[in-house]
Amino acid sequence: MHTRIAWWASLTLIGGAAAALTAWSLYVVAHDIYGVPHALAVLTAAVYDGTAIAALYLAGQAVQENRSALGPHLATLGMAGVSIYLNRLHAHHINGGLGATLLFATPTVALLLIAGLAWSAVRARHRATTGDTPVTLPRYGMWGWLLATEDAWAATKRRAVTHVTSSASPAPQPHPVKRHSASAVLRDHFADMDPADAIRFAHSAKPSAPPADLAAELTSYGVHVSAVQVALVLGHAPARITLERDDAPDAPQVRPAVLPSKSDAILNAASVLGPDAKAAAVVEQVRRTTGLQVGESYVRTVLSRKKPTPAPRPAPGIGKGGGGYN
Repeated sequence: MHTRIAWWASLTLIGGAAAALTAWSLYVVAHDIYGVPHALAVLTAAVYDGTAIAALYLAGQAVQENRSALGPHLATLGMAGVSIYLNRLHAHHINGGLGATLLFATPTVALLLIAGLAWSAVRARHRATTGDTPVTLPRYGMWGWLLATEDAWAATKRRAVTHVTSSASPAPQPHPVKRHSASAVLRDHFADMDPADAIRFAHSAKPSAPPADLAAELTSYGVHVSAVQVALVLGHAPARITLERDDAPDAPQVRPAVLPSKSDAILNAASVLGPDAKAAAVVEQVRRTTGLQVGESYVRTVLSRKKPTPAPRPAPGIGKGGGGYN
């Protein structure tokens, strides 16, 4: 932690001083030598040194994406070279000679040098994580290189050849971009859930949806369940469930339930709710217990058909105690 604080503090100090001195030098060149207006001359340093720093950042991005960083590096050197040349013009303008040139140009070189070293560290760490380790010189020491120069050079060459010839693995591919769409997120969420928990979760989101709709919704997210399974988990008992023995060949353990007809479902719901139940209540009871969708007018029609027909009244004069023909 202390090392990081010292690094950022030194970078801020060096960067601020270099930017201020370079900005003043380029301002003098732009304003005093070439007559650039004051407001524009102040921004001259940002064009050259700012572009060089931005190019180094782009070089770091290129390394992380396994692309060549040659273009950003050439841009950095080009903009830094132009800035140094303008600092030299400032030194000639005041007759300062080589000392003034070094004074005005060194801050830019120092800032770019530190930024370049930091970029090299980022590149080295990225290559290490991808297994791209460059060949290094063996540590024979000064006396080893002096007294056994030929042997040390031959061993170093063999190491380099082995490193190059053994690096036959394909270049590391960039990391795939992970999708973050709503469907992908829900698929990942439901993939780790028990199907029963997934059914309850979907029901809490859509409490009024029938089991068939919930089953279709869950299937679209990779949870393959049927309407009967949804009804069983939610406590909506179907009309009939047929079970078969586990040792039956190719026989599923649970067969789809046979749902009643709409008229039977209406009559069952009416018998549960009582004779005074409204048509809307019967519709809701049918939907909740069977998942069927019926209309109120159809409910009234079915219930009216099942009402008992009144017995015909006897004609006057016929029957017990009445007159009639003899």
